[in-house]
Amino acid sequence: MCKNKLDLLEQASAVDIFKYNQRQLKNVSATDRFYNRGLMIKASQMAKSDQYSLIKYRVGYMLVVPFSPTEGLILLPKLDLIENTSDGFSNIDFINHSVSLAKLAYFLYRGEEAPDRDITIIQMADSGKLIEQVKSIDDMIAFHIYTVKMIEAITKLDEAKFQESLTDMRGCNIFGDSLTQQGIIRGQKDILIDLISKLSDTVGKYGLPIKKIIGIQMNSIQKIENQSNILNFDAWLAEIPWIYFREFKAYRKSLFTDKAERIKAYLTNHVRENIRLHDIAAELGLAEQTLNAIFKKKFDMTIKQYTIQLKIESAKQVLTSTNLKIKDISEYLSFADESYFILTFNRQCGTTPSKYRAQHIEKVLQ
Repeated sequence: MCKNKLDLLEQASAVDIFKYNQRQLKNVSATDRFYNRGLMIKASQMAKSDQYSLIKYRVGYMLVVPFSPTEGLILLPKLDLIENTSDGFSNIDFINHSVSLAKLAYFLYRGEEAPDRDITIIQMADSGKLIEQVKSIDDMIAFHIYTVKMIEAITKLDEAKFQESLTDMRGCNIFGDSLTQQGIIRGQKDILIDLISKLSDTVGKYGLPIKKIIGIQMNSIQKIENQSNILNFDAWLAEIPWIYFREFKAYRKSLFTDKAERIKAYLTNHVRENIRLHDIAAELGLAEQTLNAIFKKKFDMTIKQYTIQLKIESAKQVLTSTNLKIKDISEYLSFADESYFILTFNRQCGTTPSKYRAQHIEKVLQ
């Protein structure tokens, strides 16, 4: 096993790697994050030994790379503690690279060329049992009916109905003559883009800010058009509606949150950026000149003071979990320059970033 190279794969691909053997599970790459090991064992038992398998569970995917019926690797995307974790495109990116990731992990662990295999998606219920898919329906009309029901469920934030309609929608066989005339790949892209258009129009009518909608649209369509082929079309159908569901749910929740809490949430979600009062006001629909007064009344500090606290806490996480240079961390968190970052960190923590990292390493080694 090429342990050093697997560590590089873990860092470069932002995955944690586990080895399973019958009912045993052990870490291959170092991780201090919590994972549901019982769920991972069940995933390894569901996977087919002659295929790479993506196991879909409630919060994401696990990639199972089998060596034999009882032995193999499990790869899971790392949870980003700094980025906004509501971004569903991380799942899509993981899916798109799953075959190459599986083959590379196989090669690095076994030291031999990985076999060419198909990849399959297995959907797991919260209980760890397989979810039976609805019977395929060779009818585009049925697909659109279920799509309408799914979108209606989003507007009502009815998660149970949303999931039910989404499952029905994905169970339809929509690859008929209407798609093959211009090629299956173009047909898949057109269906996804049409779905994005319907979702955007609906959540826009129900109040989701146009800036947020345009961001989702542009990001979605760009990712779709950049694909030479749509690997696991079914997974795309699942992930894109969930992005809209989460964004619309967050928006509706914000309507019932007081203004100071909304400002705080914005700062937390944009900690990496160079945050300006103008941007906060535009995003939240508040008057720029009232922002600091609203925030200070509840939290007894200015927006700038709180932003600096957030950035320093994020810097601590990066310092203790990566080997990034101090200059790179400064740029990552949008400080004016490296010197200002070091000065600010020293004021907040009583030590420099380099010394803080060294102290953390020393504690770990004790």
